[in-house]
Amino acid sequence: MSEKKDKWYGNENFWMWAGITACGLALIIPFAILFCTNNFSLKGIDGLGTFGDFFGGTTVGLFNLSSILLVLTAVIMQRKELEQTRNEFVQTNKTLIKQQFDNTFFNMINLHNEIVRGLGVERQKGKYALDYLNTEVKSKYQLNREKIDDKKLRLIESYNEVYKKFIFGHYFRNMYRIMKFIDQAEKLNISEKKNYIGILRAQLSTGELLLIFYNALSDREEKFRELIMKYNFFDDLLDDDPYYQEFKRYLES
Repeated sequence: MSEKKDKWYGNENFWMWAGITACGLALIIPFAILFCTNNFSLKGIDGLGTFGDFFGGTTVGLFNLSSILLVLTAVIMQRKELEQTRNEFVQTNKTLIKQQFDNTFFNMINLHNEIVRGLGVERQKGKYALDYLNTEVKSKYQLNREKIDDKKLRLIESYNEVYKKFIFGHYFRNMYRIMKFIDQAEKLNISEKKNYIGILRAQLSTGELLLIFYNALSDREEKFRELIMKYNFFDDLLDDDPYYQEFKRYLES
């Protein structure tokens, strides 16, 4: 029913032609009546007055109807133009919001890359420094084998030793800020958010991913861990690493 209603009720062409038709009928009907009654004779000025009254009586109502229909046509056309303008405004606003998000997001990615390039550990720079830190955590884990029996506690303690020795906490704070920015974007659906998470993840080396994994296991980054679990941050990228395979179940606990 609604589709049928839209075909005529909201169609300005229908009302426009209805108005034109009413106007045409207003002009034709008086002459049609005279023709059908064979009464075309006028008796002087008095006849003209009578004919004027007759013509007005048979046409004014139709002319009024025609005016109403044409005004209705104008109203419908104006309503559609306003609706189109509103839709264009909404679409433009969405585009501007999306562009603003993209600009901020990629600026944050650039900041992340600058932070990585600025890292220096034992003569190692950038991503090599992060790979070195990952190696240090694994070495500490092996050295602590006799001191700590529980494997999870041993890995966390090994990571904490490296974390305290080398200053790289700002790296994780920035990573969490990017993840939180994506997660709180109200105009993005879950699929779009996962796509941006994927773009972020593509910037990271295996060493970085493993450090983020160790950091998520520690008690210091509970909120970060929640975002990692929500978006399956590691996906299958670390499946070849034995440490990840052994300890990934602890992320959920």
